[in-house]
Amino acid sequence: MPRRKIRWRKLFRSLHRDIGYVVAALTLAYSISGIAVNHIEDWNPNYTFANTSIDVGGLPVGDYQAMQDHVVAALNINPKAVKGHFMETETVFRVFLTNTEEVSVDITTGKGLFKQVKTRAVLYEINALHLNSIKGIWTWVADVFALMLIILVLTGVFMMKGKRGIMGRGKWFIASGLAIPLVFIWYMVAGA
Repeated sequence: MPRRKIRWRKLFRSLHRDIGYVVAALTLAYSISGIAVNHIEDWNPNYTFANTSIDVGGLPVGDYQAMQDHVVAALNINPKAVKGHFMETETVFRVFLTNTEEVSVDITTGKGLFKQVKTRAVLYEINALHLNSIKGIWTWVADVFALMLIILVLTGVFMMKGKRGIMGRGKWFIASGLAIPLVFIWYMVAGA
């Protein structure tokens, strides 16, 4: 019985298509996260910061713990979120909370600012995945994802033949894609 010849290009097209479907969601998530993190000097992709004007009424004078308790109760803050307090000036009392949040209150008027930090919905989670903040099993998931991207590249490069394949116009596309990082690497080395 004659051996069946493996049709490599057909196999590559099937692999490329099916792996492409599997990695579509993660590729999209990593791409969005990459754009967000690339512009970290312009904005914080994980958190939003808000300063809210508050009025907690008159504070008990003299006892810092009582002042802290008053502020916490007036703003309905979980006491476990409190990290500490101190008198910033003779009239400004500050309460420090977890996640770098804080409350500043003028003890004579009870007015002040509540500085809050909130996570950005969706972006916070996909950035954690992209930057591998969660470690553990996710490291293996990310490694398998990277391996699947390598397979996507290789099957994509070799699935076409002739003038549309790697030996035809494909070589020019690969060369142009390779030239971009090489120019930047040369720029970094030459500028150093």
